[in-house]
Amino acid sequence: MKQIIKNNIKAVTAFVSILFITSCSDQEKDFVGEPLVTYPAVTVSSVSPSEGTSGNVITLTGTNFGQYVKAAKIYFNGILADEILTYNDTSVTVRVPQDAGTGPITVKVWTNKVITADFTYLTGATISGLSPTSANVGELVTISGQGFGTDLSKVQVTFTDGIIKYDAKYAKVISVSDKEIRAIVPKDAVTGRIRVWLANQIITGPELKIIAPPKGKYIFEFDDPTDIQWLPAQNATYKIEDSKLKVTFDPTLLGTSASKRRADLYNIISGIFPSPSGTAKAKWVQSPTYPILAMKIAFVATGSHKPVSGNIILDPAVSGGINSGNNKYKTDFVAQNVIYYDLSADYLTETELSTRQFKIADIVGSETGYEVDWIRTFKSKAELQAFLGL
Repeated sequence: MKQIIKNNIKAVTAFVSILFITSCSDQEKDFVGEPLVTYPAVTVSSVSPSEGTSGNVITLTGTNFGQYVKAAKIYFNGILADEILTYNDTSVTVRVPQDAGTGPITVKVWTNKVITADFTYLTGATISGLSPTSANVGELVTISGQGFGTDLSKVQVTFTDGIIKYDAKYAKVISVSDKEIRAIVPKDAVTGRIRVWLANQIITGPELKIIAPPKGKYIFEFDDPTDIQWLPAQNATYKIEDSKLKVTFDPTLLGTSASKRRADLYNIISGIFPSPSGTAKAKWVQSPTYPILAMKIAFVATGSHKPVSGNIILDPAVSGGINSGNNKYKTDFVAQNVIYYDLSADYLTETELSTRQFKIADIVGSETGYEVDWIRTFKSKAELQAFLGL
């Protein structure tokens, strides 16, 4: 009987041990009383650098950190750091959390805790607002604040769920000034707080809500070679590169300057360009709410928004409307290589189109092709102008 009791006690003890190990898989919880397990005391001998902004990388040197990063929690002035970069028994690198403020660094490893001298928190750049607070993928948003600088190459923006993600797709930053960043919402954006990266500083901003676009609103950015939205015709070739759709005319048409060249640009809608050239899309909805159809285009060799001699015709044309006839696009924004069509008089109700194309033809100059940065629809000329930052 005694042997049976002893075996039962051993079994219960083993079971409790398993529960204890499982409960400590992430972090041993704080408790009052004698610790169940004794760990060696943690020490911190240096903090380098001893000052910095949010997102800066700080190195803690010491002893007995261990090897299990999930056993550790690091606080800057009471604010938990959400990113430990490297971790071993004698050295830890960690990013300074946002809004930490000046104060001591507290390192907790299992049941041990050590507090350092004050770390000086530098404010650095700050975000004060976001406009709009809800947007479609591909739309332009403005981040306001201060301390952003003026170097576009040092600014990156991500739209994730508020967690630092190194594999997240950076937004296309259009412009930056000390108090304002303008960026395009990338394709993989999700609802959540925005992040701005300035060199080694990371700033978390307000939440941006990602919404589905309404009918008639189209945004085409050419930054993904696997996502084919438009294709050229007439044996022209193309590639998506440097965030542009680059079209080259049929080489047989480039023999002499008098040769007429043509390479219409088609949106991939119902059956025009089925797989494998591209996935067939739903019919184009031309809505009176979004009557402005704009395109940023430049012809290779001249760099102009229009060919030296030739046509850019929106098809299908509307008989009697402002879109009927040749070259009825407007060129108010030639400095930006942007042309647009105002279709407000042509489509008074939502209209499904089986074809949406630009006829780019009768070109006899030195042009060898053209490059398109984007194609979009807008509610008005004023909205297009605001998008261009004018």
